[in-house]
Amino acid sequence: MAFNEKMKIKIWSPWAAGVLLGLTAVASYVLVDKTIGSSGGIESIDSILLKLFHSSLADSMYFKFQMPPVLSFQILLFVGMLLGAFTSSMWSKDFKFRMMPDQQWTKVFGPSKLKRWTMIFIGGIIIEYSAGIAGGCTSGLAISGTMQLSPAGLIFIVGLFVSGIITTKILYGKEY
Repeated sequence: MAFNEKMKIKIWSPWAAGVLLGLTAVASYVLVDKTIGSSGGIESIDSILLKLFHSSLADSMYFKFQMPPVLSFQILLFVGMLLGAFTSSMWSKDFKFRMMPDQQWTKVFGPSKLKRWTMIFIGGIIIEYSAGIAGGCTSGLAISGTMQLSPAGLIFIVGLFVSGIITTKILYGKEY
């Protein structure tokens, strides 16, 4: 199978995807001396927007010194991830814009789009806040941290899987 055909496969082997992600993380570290992580990009975008709209939060110590309003490597990485996912879905002819998830969500929570979008928004806030407390997001701690054998990265991986399993069991019950 040619490279072009392999790239169009809708579902990749997790092993192949994991190896490529690992190579990407190592290349990022070696070539630009930066580890991959996306929560910093979101916070940098927030900082830029706060400054742009003259919010008083832009003058806080955090957004002034910790996450100043500059175009950072994390913003470029974040935008690249979005463009890469979009390109991949278009290339494999798998792109769909959905307002509502498949049967799994509807079966447990009902068909309300407002409920779904509210849960997504609240979940996003919790994840971003938690990433700040933990010192990084899933890609920053789990991938880059583990690659460097950071104790925080290793502890985060265990916590990620344990909390994911518990949350899934609470939300969806025993059948998942």
